Amino acid sequence: MAMYVPLFAAVNAQYQKAGNKDHPRMIALDEAFAGVDDKNISSMFELVHKLDFDYIMNSQALWGCFETVKGLRIAELLRPQNSQTVSVIRYTWNGHERILDEQ
Repeated sequence: MAMYVPLFAAVNAQYQKAGNKDHPRMIALDEAFAGVDDKNISSMFELVHKLDFDYIMNSQALWGCFETVKGLRIAELLRPQNSQTVSVIRYTWNGHERILDEQ
């Protein structure tokens, strides 16, 4: 957490300096919140929401299904061992449950 709070504060300050309230407030995190426990991940998602960020995060283990997340689109990439192809399984988190999207 000690790494993410200053990062989010700095990004927020830059967006505030831009002065344009209509633009997306994008952040992207690779291996988001690796090594952070669920309680603190939930707090980090709450902070991301309070700062009104639009975000893309990837992780091997992070689903983002926390009570502090009101809604989320999830794409799980599935590549069977030695396969040449990757499948995408899509979910929606509605703030209460993760639902498999119908294809």
